[in-house]
Amino acid sequence: MPEAAGTFANRYVVEGPIARGGMAEVFLAHDQVLDRPVAVKVLFPEFAQDPSFVERFRREAQNAASLNHPNIVGVYDWGQESGTYFIVMEYVEGHSLRDVLRAQRTVPPMQAAGIAAEIADALAFAHRNGVVHRDIKPGNVLITPTGQVKVTDFGIAANPTDARSGLTQTGAVMGTATYFSPEQAQGFAVDGRTDVYALGVVLYEMVTGAPPFQAESPVAVAMKHVREQPVPPSSAVPDLPPDLERIILAAMSKDVSARYQSAEAMRDDLIRFERGRPVTAVYSPLGSATTVANSAAHPSTQLWEPPKKRWGAIVAVCLALGMLAAVLVVLLVPQLRDQVLGASSSSAPRLAVPDVTTGNPTFAAAQTRLIGIGFKVKRVNAEANGVQPDRVVKQNPAAGDLLPKGKTVTLTVANNQVTLPNVVGETAVQAQSTLQALGVTVTQVQQPTADQQVGNVLSMSPPAGTKTTQGSTVTLTVAKAPQVTVPALAGQDQLTASNTLQSLGLQAQIVPQMSATVPAGKVINTNPAAGTMLDKGSPVQLLVSTGPQTIAVPNVIGQARDPAIQALTGAGLSVQASCASGTSTVVTESPAGGSQVNPGSTVAITCVG
Repeated sequence: MPEAAGTFANRYVVEGPIARGGMAEVFLAHDQVLDRPVAVKVLFPEFAQDPSFVERFRREAQNAASLNHPNIVGVYDWGQESGTYFIVMEYVEGHSLRDVLRAQRTVPPMQAAGIAAEIADALAFAHRNGVVHRDIKPGNVLITPTGQVKVTDFGIAANPTDARSGLTQTGAVMGTATYFSPEQAQGFAVDGRTDVYALGVVLYEMVTGAPPFQAESPVAVAMKHVREQPVPPSSAVPDLPPDLERIILAAMSKDVSARYQSAEAMRDDLIRFERGRPVTAVYSPLGSATTVANSAAHPSTQLWEPPKKRWGAIVAVCLALGMLAAVLVVLLVPQLRDQVLGASSSSAPRLAVPDVTTGNPTFAAAQTRLIGIGFKVKRVNAEANGVQPDRVVKQNPAAGDLLPKGKTVTLTVANNQVTLPNVVGETAVQAQSTLQALGVTVTQVQQPTADQQVGNVLSMSPPAGTKTTQGSTVTLTVAKAPQVTVPALAGQDQLTASNTLQSLGLQAQIVPQMSATVPAGKVINTNPAAGTMLDKGSPVQLLVSTGPQTIAVPNVIGQARDPAIQALTGAGLSVQASCASGTSTVVTESPAGGSQVNPGSTVAITCVG
């Protein structure tokens, strides 16, 4: 069976466990095709070999998949993988009603009525589609953070197809004894009114903090559903609104004909209660039917009607039915038969299985402890997924379960392998944290992209679903801002060139430079050169011309010819002299001394003497 970090149907990548039940475990997974979280329910391998369990599992998928309702957990897919079977369901964030009751014990009456109304709405829809749930209980009701109610687990639901195939024949007792209807406890045929009874029990538990019937064994509880009247919930909650108590007890009538005749009718009464309107329910402990029409015409505040005649005969019949039901339940339900007859079916003493998962123990330590108590040990390896290798991550049976001495406890032990989850689309920081928690090393490479969020993971290598060892390297390709091309700006004026760079997301840096060929204020060139690819935000130097370099003409008037010529040529100028001899004196100079001229310009001088 794929463990808590596997992939189902090459599509659903498991991310971690959510819950564990009697025949299956539920994991949170990611649907790689539709990019959404889903819940994957996986049948335990030991049940995958039993055709009846496999058929029950298939029936759950089929029944739930046919029910598209906001208060019913959707089923998307089902299949077979690695020797077992799985169902892919809608992932519902939040907690089960069982968790809520464990945390706060009771639910305020108005809130309890709202929850029950949504459950009844889901059941009414299922009944209209020919499906009876048969296992309504707090553990099968999920509540989202926004308060929406979702009914799940149609594993033993009955529909017309099941009836034709013999899967729900009269005499087969299935469900949870605490929430059994009397007809269900006796193995009789059931319809939607069985779910109404179970919902009444759930509502009773919500307002009082405990179910109406409790006993030492499921058989005894089932018999109480058949033979005993529930204690009115107001006995435990004196300020319970009478109308809500009337709804609860009407739903729990022993006689199906006196019960709400549909989940829809019960929902309508719950809504009336929420809106402060009179309800239609009238309750009789003996189950004498009172129609809605009669109760509407003659509203009554009396909760308990007096016993009818022939009370003794009715009691005798109930006792006889109770004895028959007890025999049927014990003989027909393997789980209950084991509890009642288990002590005599084996001479080996039953011992409590210790918890050998807490504290991250090694396999050797857990094995030694279990063998010391008297159990055998079987090892099953599972992927580590962040757990140190050779550590026990799961045990079966669970801690506290009673197991005959000499029986086997299966330990799931972490190896050094992990299955890579899908982190594509996550931020690089989130992806790196997720992968490092599994014990793998992460490297990143940047890739420019125009259509992805900067900083998000574009791809991973190896890809998601790959099995690898702790310490191996995973490379993440991370999106970065797209690059731009440096444009050709030579010859443009400084302002135009700067605006062009800024419009492309580049930073302009002005660098003055003299040029004898480019006019002042014009761009000579860029650095980097035109055509270079740069990240947005990168700087680009604009080499802007300050014009050609000039020099000042030395003033040589009054100097002798030869020193004057030497001064002018030394400054980088050419000289045109009109002088008679080397001893003559300069009397004129053109351009005049102090003028700015280009290097190499000619200066004309004249001399006398």
